[in-house]
Amino acid sequence: MLAKCRDQSDKIIESTPNYQYFDRNRVMTNNKHNPLRHAYYHEYRLLQRLCLKILQHQKNNIGFGRNHINGILFDGAWLWEEYINKLIGKNFYHPKNKSGIGAQKLFSKNNDYSQIGRIYPDFISKNSNKRIIADAKYKPIKNIANKDYLQVLAYMFRFNAKMGFYIYPANNNESESDPESKMYLNEGTTFENNVKHQEDIIITKLGLIIPDNKGLTYSEFSQEMKLNETQLVKSIITDQDVGY
Repeated sequence: MLAKCRDQSDKIIESTPNYQYFDRNRVMTNNKHNPLRHAYYHEYRLLQRLCLKILQHQKNNIGFGRNHINGILFDGAWLWEEYINKLIGKNFYHPKNKSGIGAQKLFSKNNDYSQIGRIYPDFISKNSNKRIIADAKYKPIKNIANKDYLQVLAYMFRFNAKMGFYIYPANNNESESDPESKMYLNEGTTFENNVKHQEDIIITKLGLIIPDNKGLTYSEFSQEMKLNETQLVKSIITDQDVGY
């Protein structure tokens, strides 16, 4: 896996020619005393903290001797996406950004600009008559924001889909009364006082509930997960089969 990061590492080194190894303590101290606070970088705050812990060898050691591990780092968003693919993959195409498989394009080729507008929607339904776009979001429902909506709407527009899904991990104790939330796209403008929603263009935030009861055994947890997975698949596939 580290070999795959070599290009990225080389780019970082190339972009920071003045950095020297003995500057590490100064950089760490500066990051600790000046954490990211600007709203634009809010998604990087946790990453900054994790990097500091790794560099300071804090809480990233597991085991002893031959079983000693210096740290575990995994891509939770990718893992969630592949997990969802196991559930709905029979009914959806699944472009893969990491491997470049199944890339789609927003625009037709134009001279040397054929790479412009390359996109990788998480899931595109195989039913071309009632196309659905599904996006796997590994984050709480409250963190699904404007840029997420713009992205999935662009995908829906590109593939003539009138229905889109956000599939996210839901909590039993979430404040939302219902893990499924339907949103209808507006039309019209406030300037002309004619804003109204369109009945046939819908985005649904669909939560897959992850059991978090402390008293559950592994077998009980597995049984509940299977029921929740079945319900999620039924919600998506029913919409695809029945229509909008």
